[in-house]
Amino acid sequence: MKNLSTILPDVLQRIASDNDIALIFLKELWPQIVGKEMAANSRPLSLGKKKLLVAVPSEVWRHELTVLAATFLSNINHYWRLPLVERIKFTVDSSDRSSCRVSSTTL
Repeated sequence: MKNLSTILPDVLQRIASDNDIALIFLKELWPQIVGKEMAANSRPLSLGKKKLLVAVPSEVWRHELTVLAATFLSNINHYWRLPLVERIKFTVDSSDRSSCRVSSTTL
């Protein structure tokens, strides 16, 4: 019997064409993809047309993650083993991490 780590990449490749399902997996796997500290201060909100919208709690975090955007892209696409995301947009959500404000940066 194969363990999950050996079959997960194949599963992720199959679901990559469905943005809604890919987003669900991105949310669940976020700490593994970007690390626990980054995951504690960011979360995927939406995925469409290879663009990922990520909520962050403050302008400071938005700036910090903007600097690390290329690393995020590399980690996500390496995890999926295909180019799932080409651009990341960070948006500040200082309320309850469930809604976005207008302030954002696109990479």
